[in-house]
Amino acid sequence: MKFHPLKDALIEELHNRPFPVVDLPAQVSSLVYLNPGDRQAELEHLSLLAQQSGVAPPEKDKNCYYQSFSEFDLRWERHNEFSTYTVIRQRPPESKSCCNLFALLNSEWLNSIAGEVIAANHIDLRPASLTPQELVDYFDGQRLVGGKMYDGLATIWTSVQTHSDGFIRTLIIDEGIDSLQAGRAIRNLLEIAAYRAMTLLALPIARQLIPKVTELEQRLVATNAKLNQLESVEDEQNLMTELVEEAIQLEELVADHNFRFSATQAYFSLTESRLDMLREQKMATFRTLKQFHARRFIPAFNTCMSVVKRKEDLSRRISRTTELLNSRLQLSLELQNQRLLGSMDKRSALQLRLQKTVEGLSVVAMTYYSMNLIKLLIEPLPIETYLSISKITALALITPFVFAGAIMLVKRIHTKLEN
Repeated sequence: MKFHPLKDALIEELHNRPFPVVDLPAQVSSLVYLNPGDRQAELEHLSLLAQQSGVAPPEKDKNCYYQSFSEFDLRWERHNEFSTYTVIRQRPPESKSCCNLFALLNSEWLNSIAGEVIAANHIDLRPASLTPQELVDYFDGQRLVGGKMYDGLATIWTSVQTHSDGFIRTLIIDEGIDSLQAGRAIRNLLEIAAYRAMTLLALPIARQLIPKVTELEQRLVATNAKLNQLESVEDEQNLMTELVEEAIQLEELVADHNFRFSATQAYFSLTESRLDMLREQKMATFRTLKQFHARRFIPAFNTCMSVVKRKEDLSRRISRTTELLNSRLQLSLELQNQRLLGSMDKRSALQLRLQKTVEGLSVVAMTYYSMNLIKLLIEPLPIETYLSISKITALALITPFVFAGAIMLVKRIHTKLEN
């Protein structure tokens, strides 16, 4: 059997980025770095941390690195546009407040990670519920979003707001969740945070593009109004120039931001799928995380998509206007061609008349010169001796025959040219 060289790589892709197995209680801190730079540079940076801690370094050309350190587990995952660094500690919490596990890492090493932090999250998994006041204090009095998940095996609380340390806090209360489900919950929540941030990256761009798209739409309306005011081919060409300029501006907007909006659609779908995986159940007076996203996140996404749809609609409208103007230009050119052909017909008729006139004159000229030649031939001959007519009379008698011959010669030439 001959195996495809990508067979094992494709199977490995199915098992890429597995969820952790986490025993409760546990704490998780995660950072998402946008534009982290070269992958090999990240691997070398991770190798430096592994060397300092005396653990195994990451393998070459890998997109994931999962390693247990003395006090925590580190998970590094490389994506297309971002990289995630996650620290997990599986032990009872030291206090009732949230802790930042990145404090366990070398601060110099942490500050030298390439890229910019686009998302930062703490997840605290606890076996017992907090009192209402402790819950308020845990989230610094911020308004909460929460609900049951995994069919009631755990309760999730979060404010989806940044706290003083720059992180979003999420609290998971154990009500029968096992280590595998806890690991999947951590993975889903962290992916929701990362994909949500990557989705919303397009929102500032969309807000910047709205005035530009509106301006192009207004210009196109004015351009369409000029279609009924065209009077000459020059006006049509000027209008076509305006349409080309508008199309170029639109294409620049599309080319500059097409990748970002395409990625936004993909990240939005991933966020929605991860929310569905939580299998949330609503609690009285509190919105679930999915309901919060429906209220805040989806409208932001729809704003981005509205700009995309307006750009696509504007492109179609420019294309239709261009087609209409092209049709009008074609009609104008056909009318010009008809006028040109008409003038050419008139010129041809005039040329034909002139040609016939010249042909008539040429017959006379041929007859005249032929008679002169005949005259030169007759003068030395003694015509009066043999014929009872004078030389002038002879020339007069020959002239009609020469004239008729010239006419027949011209007609014969015409017949050959026409055939």
